[in-house]
Amino acid sequence: MTVEDGDPEFTKAIEEQLSVVTAWWEPGPAPGGGFVQTVLRAPEERHDVERFLHTSGIREAAEDEALVLYITSHGAVGTSTRHFLLLPSTDTDRLLATGMPTNEVVIAALDSQARHVLVIVNACEAEGIDAELRALARDLARSGTPEGTLNVVATTATRSPVLGREFAVVLRRAFEWLQDAAGVARPYLSISEFIQALEQATERLNEERGLTLAGPRTVLQGKLGAPTPTLPNPGYRPKPQVVTQAREEVAATPEELEYWLDRASGRASSDDPGWYFSGRQELNRELTSFVTGPAGVLIVTGIAASGKSAVLARAVTLSDSAFRASPRYADAVRKAPADSVPDEGSIHVAVSARNRRPLSLIKAIGSRLGCEQDRAQPATDALRQWQEGLRTFFTTFQEGTVTVVVDGLDESPDAVACIRDVLVPLAAYAGGPDTASRVSVPAQAASSPSSVRPPAHGGLRLLLGVRSSSPGTPEAAAATGVRGLLQELQNAFPAAQVVRTDGEGMQADIAAYAAALLAGAAWCNDPAMITSAAERVARHVGRSFLDARLASEQLRRADGATLLSDPLWLSQLDRGTAGLFEQDLNQVTDDGLHREEALALLRATAFGLGRGIPWAQVWPAVASELLQARLDHADEKIRRLLGGRLAGYLTHDIEDDHVVYRPAHEQLGLMLRRWPQETRRALDESG
Repeated sequence: MTVEDGDPEFTKAIEEQLSVVTAWWEPGPAPGGGFVQTVLRAPEERHDVERFLHTSGIREAAEDEALVLYITSHGAVGTSTRHFLLLPSTDTDRLLATGMPTNEVVIAALDSQARHVLVIVNACEAEGIDAELRALARDLARSGTPEGTLNVVATTATRSPVLGREFAVVLRRAFEWLQDAAGVARPYLSISEFIQALEQATERLNEERGLTLAGPRTVLQGKLGAPTPTLPNPGYRPKPQVVTQAREEVAATPEELEYWLDRASGRASSDDPGWYFSGRQELNRELTSFVTGPAGVLIVTGIAASGKSAVLARAVTLSDSAFRASPRYADAVRKAPADSVPDEGSIHVAVSARNRRPLSLIKAIGSRLGCEQDRAQPATDALRQWQEGLRTFFTTFQEGTVTVVVDGLDESPDAVACIRDVLVPLAAYAGGPDTASRVSVPAQAASSPSSVRPPAHGGLRLLLGVRSSSPGTPEAAAATGVRGLLQELQNAFPAAQVVRTDGEGMQADIAAYAAALLAGAAWCNDPAMITSAAERVARHVGRSFLDARLASEQLRRADGATLLSDPLWLSQLDRGTAGLFEQDLNQVTDDGLHREEALALLRATAFGLGRGIPWAQVWPAVASELLQARLDHADEKIRRLLGGRLAGYLTHDIEDDHVVYRPAHEQLGLMLRRWPQETRRALDESG
């Protein structure tokens, strides 16, 4: 609803506000989707507003409808402290007779049947509705309804004029900020997230224009943190569901799959489904053979960046029924070597141990398998409850052998405890009764009637991913401790098979990988030249798929033939990840960024806990601390970073309903945390 006073500038401000409001609360593409928009423009007198409330159906809004009422007008607070909307026919000496009591409009929405209501009042002295509204709210039949969200927002403080174009700017900037920087990953916002976005936009406007606007505030609010359908999230992008939830932590991401489908479509032969589906054939055959065989344990290990997680991700993805049912991927699955494609459903659960301690890891495995905690165990010992719950599951399971994948054991903050308290209790089911006699199971009394029993049926295949040092380099193992973690697993599972991703033939695999990345490069349409370039990259990067990817991306962006003959570039390539990163960092001005600021932004992501660092105010604040200076226009610089040459150094995830960012590989994280001190030594130790 709008109330205009005839001033052309005020009319323009109203139109600017409405353009943002109608974009935010837009109609849906399908019948019944989105919002139905009804606008009252320039009412002349109080009766016009009352008729609108009657004819618009606001008071009769249904229970399952989300109702949003936006009011923009001049206004005033009378001597009675009651707030009025000022209409063209309003006599300010007779507000009771000629003005429109603002709360009558607000209450019309709040007292409807709609469970979810949002009212925004943008008027002079809008905060003046507060006292009367709180009194009236006591008469609302549903004021205490727990499942509803009734929120009223006032944009101006007492004795403050209506915000015309200023509020249009605030709304638009809040809308834009919520599209990316806020990082909210669900379809609806909470009122606290909405107010935070408005406050952030108001602060920016104040800084730029030297203003002192107080910013919007809630005068009536429901649950602060509860998402409400009255606040659609402009930044929500439904995540493609490529695989089922039980496997998605380890499976390939939709972005990775699309990347390789694009690469495959550019190949000279339509029979080549791309590196992701056809590369590293021997390793893929070994994993496929394992997940279709008897119970047992297979450990996939290798130095950092040797492709361990990628090999596991491929097996997990190709085994998923939802993935295989998708017409988009069916052709690539069909063209992949048949003996490297796991049977559908052969992997039941796949989880990552990254940043997980024993309880979190065992809960992730157990809940995805569909088993329950054993509530007969002490409530204070949740770990024991899950151990017993899994024990019950495997002794009663009747549908063949179960396959569980656990990747990233080296990325757990308590990896040894995860092995001892989560994996070792499963030993009997992964290796039969002989294993049970060799392996002690913690957290269980010897006389317990539920002591380890051989599996009732097929048992368990346990597929484990862990980084280790390079074979034959005990010095590196002693320095990093990761060889010890591999040894812990071999001690726990003496009969386990071990497959290395950094063994013989790896250079040929890396050359094939680089060739797939370089296919279709603008500077070359000669397959023989691409093959030669890929082989040269493979010779320089050693056993790092990460470095091969970074080098290939640099070759694609530039004139690859020139770079390959440049001694300086080749020397940077010989330095590995650090050298390639410096090369990209030195050219970041092409993306409109300063080198030191870009470095600080990237380094900030390496210090995030959990799955990564959220954008919002956190990423800029951490970057400023690392920079030891204020990072001006931080959001715009992050946007440039994510759209530029350094974007490939980052990946994103979702944690607590928010998008978070972290280095694309733990080796990059290690490098960024130690940059520039000890960077070379740190990278040497990681491999």
